[in-house]
Amino acid sequence: MKIAIRPAAILLLTFAFCATAFAQWSSDPSVNLALADNNNGSDQVQPKLVPLQNRGWYVSWFDANPATKSPVGYDVFYQRLGAGGEEKFHHDGQIVADLTNSSTEDYGLDKDTSGNALIAFLDTREGDNQQVTAAKLSPGGKPLWGARGVQLTKDSSFHADPKIVGTSDGSIVVGWTSESNVVLQKLNAAGEPQWGAGVTFSEGGSNYVLSDLHAADNGSVILSWVRGQGFGSNSQLRANKVSASGIVLWGSGNVDIFDVGSLQFGNFPYFLYDGKGGAVFAWYTSVPTLQCFAQHILANGAEAFPHNGSPASANTRNVRVEPAASYRAATGEVFLFWTEEDSNQVVNGIYGQNFDSTGAPKWGADGLVIVPLGADQQFFVQSVQIGNGALTFWVDQKSFGSATIQAVRLDQSGATVCPQFPVSSVASNKSRPVAAISSSGVAALAF
Repeated sequence: MKIAIRPAAILLLTFAFCATAFAQWSSDPSVNLALADNNNGSDQVQPKLVPLQNRGWYVSWFDANPATKSPVGYDVFYQRLGAGGEEKFHHDGQIVADLTNSSTEDYGLDKDTSGNALIAFLDTREGDNQQVTAAKLSPGGKPLWGARGVQLTKDSSFHADPKIVGTSDGSIVVGWTSESNVVLQKLNAAGEPQWGAGVTFSEGGSNYVLSDLHAADNGSVILSWVRGQGFGSNSQLRANKVSASGIVLWGSGNVDIFDVGSLQFGNFPYFLYDGKGGAVFAWYTSVPTLQCFAQHILANGAEAFPHNGSPASANTRNVRVEPAASYRAATGEVFLFWTEEDSNQVVNGIYGQNFDSTGAPKWGADGLVIVPLGADQQFFVQSVQIGNGALTFWVDQKSFGSATIQAVRLDQSGATVCPQFPVSSVASNKSRPVAAISSSGVAALAF
């Protein structure tokens, strides 16, 4: 079941104050910046957020609008925001593709070195079988690869979970799941394929599903995927790095982010680029128990933390799920925040941990209590690194339809810099918030 939401955004000037705003960005948590708020029954879901060099932002989402031509599907929309939160395109966003998808999967949003928006999605415009399409759009909203973008697949295979990144050499890399394999293709600025049939990751007897993709150093990319061997089998996380010329850099055997236990069914963790050629991973297992972990893979593919990651907490009385990581490049610290639950998963709260560059916990073996276990539901945790610590967000829901979004800022010792404050205080359904921070230290949240 999908919950109808209205994409909105809030910006926080975290480098100076706990909660403030300017221009279109309201300082009142009861008045967030609405990006798509028509009231005709539209179902607007899965926002993504990318900061721009000019302190602006790209925001994208899906919108199933009953006012569009039949059959109504989840169409791709995006918006460019100025530094002051002003909408550069018309209100409710600019349509990228009018689709007939009756449900949604993950997709990709990024920017290239020229500040153009890059979006990859599953496309139904060429028939019933969904194909992978990439679109490149100028800061003014002009489609640079034609009105329909560049179609990466034209076959009867199963496709899923497309991602897209702008690489440091000015190119673009698109990744997706094809049947039980993961495929990468590099495009030049004109949208022309550069890697022949693509770089394929596969393993006999196993199913690979793309989880995340990020640009790295020297035109390379890092990707992660979930490895399983059929329904009911353990699902584990793998990763690799591919050079600008399509060479696999972390070995043909890939990097085992963890190889003991299993991810929660249907969970496909994101990761962070560390700014130095490596990546920071956060995930939670369901087997042997519900536990959160973090791992830092260095530029050469070596593990900075112990194999299978550092556990968030040694507390065996509780369980924990849905971690969000942020990374401090200056010290190699990884901040991890998650939903903590009692063993029966009846009450929950928000906890955190700070790992040093070797994966040792700095906030005690059991982590730091931010919100104690209680009757409110605390979930959809997000985090960005700021100052010498981190800013973390979460949804607090007293009952169905009464959710708010809360935040707190901590320093590297776990001390409170900004006490808990509301980001969105109007009680309503809230789903899938995403957070990002710009190079100037401005954090934004879309939901």
